[in-house]
Amino acid sequence: MTQPTRPFQGEPAASRINARRQTLLDTAFAMASEVGWSGLSIHQLCQQAGLNKRYFYESFKSLDALAAALVNDLAEQLIETGQAAAIAGIQQGLDTSALARHALKATIGWLVDDPRRTRMLFSVASENSQALQHRQEVIRKLAQTLSAFSIEYHKADEPHAIAKVGSALLIGGTIEIIVSWLDGYLELSLDELVEDVACFWVAVGDSAIDLTKKRLGIE
Repeated sequence: MTQPTRPFQGEPAASRINARRQTLLDTAFAMASEVGWSGLSIHQLCQQAGLNKRYFYESFKSLDALAAALVNDLAEQLIETGQAAAIAGIQQGLDTSALARHALKATIGWLVDDPRRTRMLFSVASENSQALQHRQEVIRKLAQTLSAFSIEYHKADEPHAIAKVGSALLIGGTIEIIVSWLDGYLELSLDELVEDVACFWVAVGDSAIDLTKKRLGIE
């Protein structure tokens, strides 16, 4: 459809479009968290958001496209949270163990402060084909981000396959642990959860370094 270009009451058209898009995303997040994607329709979404259907199609081609965009937006927030915490920890001069705890406290905290974020990223997404695809892409992107950070942090001269293996293992395992914790299967406090996960992250990282050295014949 044709996009409006003229300001309205002093607000640029692009700003109004972005505001309506965000309203739809926020409303979808709240509704899908309650009833799942299978129980949501464009009509219900627009009615709840107080917007005409034409404004839905102004930003999204379908409900599937909106679901994918929502998963992607949440993933970007999660990655930004982790990267900001890691940078802050490095600037504080934290050692590897403390840095892992610092970064994981921020990222796990972000996920569990509003459990709907975790559900939307890693559980509810499976109900929608495009959201499920983006869920898989999110996990890969998180693993790639961790792998790139570990290579830079340990000043590796080149990427090694073990870094990708270790990152995939840590990301996938951590997601399952967080979901299990939220479901009440792990009788741990949040601080204990962060501490335990951080210990495993450091252990896996140290093992990856040792294995890489052995493969390269470095003592």
